[in-house]
Amino acid sequence: MEKILPTKALFIKLGAKGSYEKECIEERNIVKLDYKEIDHNLCLAGRWQAVRKDIVKKYKTSNGVTTYHLNQIKYFYEVGQDVLWITFYSHKLWWCFADKKVIYEKDGTKFRKILGKWRSKDLRGQELRLGNLSGRLLRTQGFRGTICQVKEKNYLLNKINGEESVEAKEVKEAFNILCNSIAPIIKRLNWKDFERLIDLIFRNAGWQRISELGQVQRTIDLELVNPITGERAVAQVKSESNLKEFNNYKKEFGGITGYDKFFYFVHTPAEDLKKYKKENGSEKIKIYLADEIARLAISAGLFDWILRIVG
Repeated sequence: MEKILPTKALFIKLGAKGSYEKECIEERNIVKLDYKEIDHNLCLAGRWQAVRKDIVKKYKTSNGVTTYHLNQIKYFYEVGQDVLWITFYSHKLWWCFADKKVIYEKDGTKFRKILGKWRSKDLRGQELRLGNLSGRLLRTQGFRGTICQVKEKNYLLNKINGEESVEAKEVKEAFNILCNSIAPIIKRLNWKDFERLIDLIFRNAGWQRISELGQVQRTIDLELVNPITGERAVAQVKSESNLKEFNNYKKEFGGITGYDKFFYFVHTPAEDLKKYKKENGSEKIKIYLADEIARLAISAGLFDWILRIVG
């Protein structure tokens, strides 16, 4: 799909406590409005003063609350096909564009058909999971009414279009520069400090070491367990290594049972090992070289530790 450029973005709550969500998103691909008591024909005709009186009569509302309801109904009936609709369902953000025609149902609800279908992925195909969205946007979920404008429109469009803000790009560039600066420093670590670094990275990721650090074992430098998932892993840590040495360990790893993951950490690999890693991304034994180790170390908050050891 091409980049979307809506004139406006609206959040809609699909029924009280999400009662219409499954129907609208999974079954019918529609946007549905409640307000069953409000005259559909008056809304279609744009007779908003008459609709205001209808709201007061049926809901017994004050002037301010009447306007609050009226504005939401007007949004549903008046906005065009160039308006982006969003909602939150099943721990994801969903978005769509809707046909302008409003259709009346026998139970008094009204709906607009979706142009295409509801989507929960960005234009790059990544799921728009709530855990990856800013709280500024997620606050919209707390809106007590049915329809409101999305204040964080620019942020929302960046997410749907699969784009990054200028600030995010700048931070990412700075992070890459830091990683590129740390990788050569990691290569200066001796084997003992390098093994300690890998151990600390695993600890910060929630893994627990069940072997003695520095213990001489033929095939395993670190034996690990994840206390949450119960997964078991082994890691071999080498300051320098080449493809021949890796293949020897790979053969020995193949004879080890009872483990779910295998890791091979090298900060100074030979060219043949670097080439092998590049060409074998799906290798069962995950190979980590200096650039990736630098990222893991920084993410684990070990930047100061590395400088302290090397400095």
